[in-house]
Amino acid sequence: MAVYTEEKNQNGLDRSTAPSPKTLFKTIEEIFIRFSSALKTAQIYEPNNITFIRQINPLFNLIQNTLGSEGRAVFQFRENTLFFNTMRIKFDFLSYHNFKFLSDEFIKREIGELGFESGLDEDELTKFIVLLADAEVKKEKPFEFFLEEIKRNQLSHIFLERIHPFEIATIKEAQKFKKAAKKVFTKSITHLKEVFERESQQKRLQLKTTRRLIQSIVNNVSQHEAFMIGLTNVEKHDEYTAHHSVNVAIMSICVGRRLGLEKKELVDLGISAFFHDIGKLEIPMEILQKEEKLDNDEREIMEKHTYQGAGKLACLKELSYIPVKALYVALEHHLWANLSGYPKYWKKDYINLYSKIVKIIDFFDAVTTDRPYRKHTLTRDEALSIMLEKSGTEFDPILLKVFANMIGVYPIGTLVALNSGELGIVMETNPEVAFMLRPSVKLITNRKSKKIDGEIADLTEIDPKTKEYKRTIIKSLDPNKYNIRVSDYFLAQAE
Repeated sequence: MAVYTEEKNQNGLDRSTAPSPKTLFKTIEEIFIRFSSALKTAQIYEPNNITFIRQINPLFNLIQNTLGSEGRAVFQFRENTLFFNTMRIKFDFLSYHNFKFLSDEFIKREIGELGFESGLDEDELTKFIVLLADAEVKKEKPFEFFLEEIKRNQLSHIFLERIHPFEIATIKEAQKFKKAAKKVFTKSITHLKEVFERESQQKRLQLKTTRRLIQSIVNNVSQHEAFMIGLTNVEKHDEYTAHHSVNVAIMSICVGRRLGLEKKELVDLGISAFFHDIGKLEIPMEILQKEEKLDNDEREIMEKHTYQGAGKLACLKELSYIPVKALYVALEHHLWANLSGYPKYWKKDYINLYSKIVKIIDFFDAVTTDRPYRKHTLTRDEALSIMLEKSGTEFDPILLKVFANMIGVYPIGTLVALNSGELGIVMETNPEVAFMLRPSVKLITNRKSKKIDGEIADLTEIDPKTKEYKRTIIKSLDPNKYNIRVSDYFLAQAE
């Protein structure tokens, strides 16, 4: 953010004409949204279409005004963060898809910096947006190819800089990232089991390690959210509590990130989710693993795990490593949005934000995991459908909407049947609202129902001959009925 402490700023502009930081922030936010919208529109409409023109006109005016007041108008992509004139562009769950879309466009062309110079006219901006939307992305040297296109079209008031070699190396080492992510996932489960064992033996807990692991999860989520969500499909029945708690931590961090929480807040949220069920250490195993419905006395014992969890966290000698909100989460993660559920509060009229997030994830992961006492395990899309029916009663409606947008109509890990006769597993949802029914799918059988190690197909792909979608989802399926272990396909990516 520019700070004007003298009569003229570093660009030689009069202080009297410089916008206030608040005004500048709003302008930059609008440029970001307009730029994303113009690029999306250019992928659908011709430059003379009124819809496209309505996006270009205000974008051009905003850039011109910024050049006049700031002396520069530059997008920068660094470490999975987007900047404009050195100001970090913050996003919330409403603007997250624009951020994801724009950052993806920068990454695949290896663009680290995009700037506009004085003298830019609306026709030149239009040509650039159309070129960015339509130009082929080369697998080899994509930046150099696009830069040549800029020069060939004589776009002289637009400049590009290649993304830093370190960033490129990071992008190209996606396979290494997935191995590292799997390692963090496994370590987190092992660590939580050790925490439970040490706690039951009244030994000192290694909470520095906990914080480091959660920080690693936050970093991994920032780099590849879809893969981290995919790992939550991994389950082991003999390690249910540990797997469940790690899954809840991962998906809670994903939701928090979409809400625009800062990194420290995401770490605190992750730790809170990590320990949300620590009170279950006090519940007898015969109750935790009972296959029949709990009777009233057993239910009363089970519901005490919320109080017991908060009490355990409050009594830790290493409490300084535990966020205070973790106590709220342990206590409140079974409270409903309408304040029913448990435990019963006296005159309680407020539930902590972290508790509301963990409540959603805790329910979702629990009902989609096979347990001895559950007659029917829900598929992920079935669970989401039931949860949406309880919006505003059991679940906070705004947070549930964020979660539903993140998970998608066909959540990551869903087994689907395609109109091509193939079966596939959803690997990544499509952030565009218009394409919510068209995620990226790993093909696991061919048209003859023979199992294959197929490609990851983008269901927005059009057949050039028929001008229709190559593949469309017909319905979701229960993987258990087809003897398919969804988790194997995510783990295989890390091998």
